[in-house]
Amino acid sequence: MSDELNPLDPNVEWIVTEARRPVAVDPDARRRLLDAVRGEPVPHRRSPVVAWFLEPRHVALPPIATVALAAGLVGIGVITGFAFNRDGRGSTEQPRAVAAVSQLPDSIAPRAVRFVLIAPQAARVSVVGDFNGWDSDATPAVRQPDGAWTTYVPLRPGRHVYSFIVDGKHIVNDPAAPIVPDDGYGQKNVMLVVAGASS
Repeated sequence: MSDELNPLDPNVEWIVTEARRPVAVDPDARRRLLDAVRGEPVPHRRSPVVAWFLEPRHVALPPIATVALAAGLVGIGVITGFAFNRDGRGSTEQPRAVAAVSQLPDSIAPRAVRFVLIAPQAARVSVVGDFNGWDSDATPAVRQPDGAWTTYVPLRPGRHVYSFIVDGKHIVNDPAAPIVPDDGYGQKNVMLVVAGASS
């Protein structure tokens, strides 16, 4: 190996020479640059108190102090828990009715279905079906001025079988609904299909 340095490539020599040459800056360009820098807003500085609180720091506690701090935090949680009932209300709050909001997806959430029977001579009408346990007192209808009886029932999507009970003893099928086969007790009811939101 030779100890003498190889001469630099002429292109590299030219680049080095240009890099070492002093640069003459146009005074007008320099003034515009300094004006632009001075025109920039001054960065907002935090107050020393805020900076002190936000400054990260390392805190080392002896094991006994760590246990005492943890026990104190657990104690605060227990005391706070005694001040509230299990449902989150304070011990001095009175229970109040809250409307239930369905958490079911729209495709299976109940829908309000309107039942109508034209029976102007009836004294009382109710709807019975698989949705109310066939209880004639569970879903009474309301008489309208035109002689129709109406009621609304929240039904989940799917197939439902129902009938009307007139004056507490007469079973009347809805003339606007399809009749299903005999229910096994000699009675034919009508069917309703409630669609979900995606149907």
